[in-house]
Amino acid sequence: MRKINKIIIHCTDSDWGNIDEIRRWHIERGFSDVGYHYIIYNGYLTYKSWKERKRSEKADGLVVLGRDVERIGSHCVGHNKDSIGIALVGTREFTRKQFISLRNLIEELLEKYDLTRWDVYGHSYFNPNKTCPNFDVKLIWRLDDERDI
Repeated sequence: MRKINKIIIHCTDSDWGNIDEIRRWHIERGFSDVGYHYIIYNGYLTYKSWKERKRSEKADGLVVLGRDVERIGSHCVGHNKDSIGIALVGTREFTRKQFISLRNLIEELLEKYDLTRWDVYGHSYFNPNKTCPNFDVKLIWRLDDERDI
């Protein structure tokens, strides 16, 4: 089992996407597979659905497996060996369902890998030239049933 010391949160920097498209984008960039271990959909699975503003409510917040967690990811230079990469489909706007799914997934991973909330980072923490994931990941702990982050 690979030693995991941190979880790194990303955005896909696209307003739509699905695992097959994201995998294709990453392979075109020279990766061997999709770089993230998990991807959380926003409901716009295709460019057409995004352009026509036809969100799939069923897919909004859906967590899909990207690269197998036992394989080193390709999502954060210098930090792939001991991390899990999670990406939310989106650029600067994310859905409440995505944030709820993100928090739930992180809580599962923290328990599984004996980590704490302090072991969760946004991609920009490790690369100041990036704004990804374009939100403060620490805010997901404030998410409750009454308000959005």
